[in-house]
Amino acid sequence: MKKILTPLFVAFAFAAQAQVNPELNKWIVQSFSYYPKIQELAATAEISEARISIAQSNYMPNVNGTATYNYVDPVSQTQFPVSATETKTLLFQPHNNYNVNIGLSQMIWDFGKTKAQVEKAKADLQSSKQNVEAARLQVAAQVTNIYYSMIYLKKSIQLQDTVIAFYERNKKIIEGKIRQGDALQVDLINVDNSIDQEKNRKIEFQRQYERQAALMTYTTGLSEEPAGTEFDFKFATAEELNSASNPDVLAAEQRVEAAKADARYVQNNRLPSLSFQASTGFRNGYQPDIDEMRFNYLAGVTLNVPIFQGSRLRQNVVVAKKSLALSEISKTNLTNTLQKDWQSAKADLTAYEQQEQNAATQVNASREALRLTQVRYERGVATYIDLVFASANLQRAMLTQLQYKYQGTLASTELARLQGAKFWQE
Repeated sequence: MKKILTPLFVAFAFAAQAQVNPELNKWIVQSFSYYPKIQELAATAEISEARISIAQSNYMPNVNGTATYNYVDPVSQTQFPVSATETKTLLFQPHNNYNVNIGLSQMIWDFGKTKAQVEKAKADLQSSKQNVEAARLQVAAQVTNIYYSMIYLKKSIQLQDTVIAFYERNKKIIEGKIRQGDALQVDLINVDNSIDQEKNRKIEFQRQYERQAALMTYTTGLSEEPAGTEFDFKFATAEELNSASNPDVLAAEQRVEAAKADARYVQNNRLPSLSFQASTGFRNGYQPDIDEMRFNYLAGVTLNVPIFQGSRLRQNVVVAKKSLALSEISKTNLTNTLQKDWQSAKADLTAYEQQEQNAATQVNASREALRLTQVRYERGVATYIDLVFASANLQRAMLTQLQYKYQGTLASTELARLQGAKFWQE
């Protein structure tokens, strides 16, 4: 019980530390009922559950009804005298043989074969359920990433609109200066070129946004635009990865348990089995009236002892042991990979948070530099090249800050996924 409660408690604790806004939560829940991969894995879990009942049915008796008819010719017979002048033919079986019976067979003792099959089926079921949870967590992280990428691209488009509007305003100033003789025609050509470049950059952001929107529709079936505007994903990062709540690790543990049960089953195949058989019904062929249908029954036990079956049993044991070792290696490899990914995502998050703070300082400095350059340009002290340079610096700083926020959100989402935190509400 303690082993079961521990991962559940950890998962609950981290679920409380991770949260998403209601809009994103709706999209995540919608993806669970829409995304085909989750439905496929859920169907696999249902099949695994049915296999438990199949394995447990070996504890139950088998009851079969049988009706047979056989015509036999010739049949064994003999003649014996009934008088000095007369003989009579005695048939040992009739030409027409009828047999109607109900038979029962029950395994009395199979030295743990059925128990091992049931344990393997239960482990497979738990593995299938954890695979469903892993897929749900993966899809939830994917929807979260798409959601915030759409916000990032939408804010980038809005930033481009601001930059284009800035150049449009300066274009009017330049046109006025040209009329006054204070600017050259080449300045107007340069500002037109800058506007075209920024428009192309906006088109690229729009293209990426439409691709993400299509991916969101593919994942959730929804064709909506996010109303959110902030990178508000919250996840309290732990110091160390606790893989006990990660569904991939839990599935790997169940695969190890299934391999152990399979190994026990294969090893027990070398042991004998004891079964009970009984049947009752009606058949003919009894003397003195061999055509009369008579009630009959039988009961007995059978001991089956494997003596020689080639090398199949030994090879099956070898294969089962190697499969168990492979499952344990896969689990270790998965745990190590998760640890590596956790450390990488944590390092990314720390770096992005620091870079975002630095970018915020750069944005403030670039904004003030642009304001001063704009004033100097309007007074004829600065050149148009100075203005373009200051504007480009501010644009790069703002895009960089926006990108760091976005990448930090992705890193936080990845940490939640690796931890196995359920950051949505159903």
